[in-house]
Amino acid sequence: MKKSRPVKIKRYRRSFSGSGAKKNLARRILLWVVILGAVFGIGWLVAKPGLDLASGLWYRYKNGGGAPSSQAANSTPAASSSQPQPASTETPQPTPAPAANGMGGWAMVALSEADTPEKATALAAQLQAQGVTYVVLPLKDDRGYLYYNSALPLAQKSIAATTVDAAAIASALRNAGVTPVAGLCAFKDSLVPFVDRTTAVKYNNQDITWLDTSKELGGKAWLNPNSPVAQQYITDLIGEVKGLGFDTVLLQNLQFPEGTGLNLASYGAMAGTKEQLLAQLGQQYQGIDGVSVWFEFPAAAVRGEMASSYGASPATFGLQRVFVRLDDAALSDSTGLAGLLSPFVSGGATGFGVRGVSGSTPEALAVVNDAAKQAGFTSYFVIP
Repeated sequence: MKKSRPVKIKRYRRSFSGSGAKKNLARRILLWVVILGAVFGIGWLVAKPGLDLASGLWYRYKNGGGAPSSQAANSTPAASSSQPQPASTETPQPTPAPAANGMGGWAMVALSEADTPEKATALAAQLQAQGVTYVVLPLKDDRGYLYYNSALPLAQKSIAATTVDAAAIASALRNAGVTPVAGLCAFKDSLVPFVDRTTAVKYNNQDITWLDTSKELGGKAWLNPNSPVAQQYITDLIGEVKGLGFDTVLLQNLQFPEGTGLNLASYGAMAGTKEQLLAQLGQQYQGIDGVSVWFEFPAAAVRGEMASSYGASPATFGLQRVFVRLDDAALSDSTGLAGLLSPFVSGGATGFGVRGVSGSTPEALAVVNDAAKQAGFTSYFVIP
């Protein structure tokens, strides 16, 4: 007799596990996401026109039923006139070029602050905020070093180890709205006298280079203002920096040497006095076409108290544009400054500047400059 086998019951778990319900739920969520996205997109498209319409109706109501306009929303009618004012269109104005007469604030800056066009542009913006319109770059210092690549044969041994692209910097400053000024020291130069010995001040009428103190104390040679080669060198420097884009020059040390042993300093045969020679040279330099040359002199020399290196007060030179460098902090009242200005006015000068004591605080410098303006000075150093 055969044994009956147990009957196997197949269980179809997929039919009762709920996976179909899960799929339906996912479809519903996806459908709602699509619907919400479509609603959001439509709202985004119609929101701006709707807001524009609403704001237009509001401004129409505020303006008494007039047609809404973007000008109406942004302009205020003049109270003194019942007529509607035409909408003004503002045109951006270029930065005005500084005045060519030197009026306003000046600043003497270190070359390291403006040794690239980018740095020069940034510096110009900072200085303009302080009222500066003229920026002086010291391109030749009182040792004789030049900080740009001069092409003058006499200057080849005077070019400093670190130089700048003076033309690019001048262009950057001018484009930024300030006037670039080349600062040049004239006859206080201890380098060129050893390149061309005919340019040097001599010792006791001998072919020996005179030094402004003993060699052991670091004595320096000077260019001889009576040397035609030295005179021409300064002329050529002014012309060269003009070609680099500096239409304004601040010339310092238009003078004979200062130091010890001056009684042994020899300049060769002179046709006139020191005063006459320096006046002639100053007028020659300021007469160079296309460049405005300013001259700087110490206050003590202007007063005639320490004028041995000039022959007389530089106020007698008949120069057109002059700066007085204050060497005494007490010279901060308008009366004292007017005394410095008066002889230059009598001598025919038309541009007058004052430079405060080096190292002065901004507050002290502001006091001096205010007094200088009251005295009649039209140019002044904001950063001395």
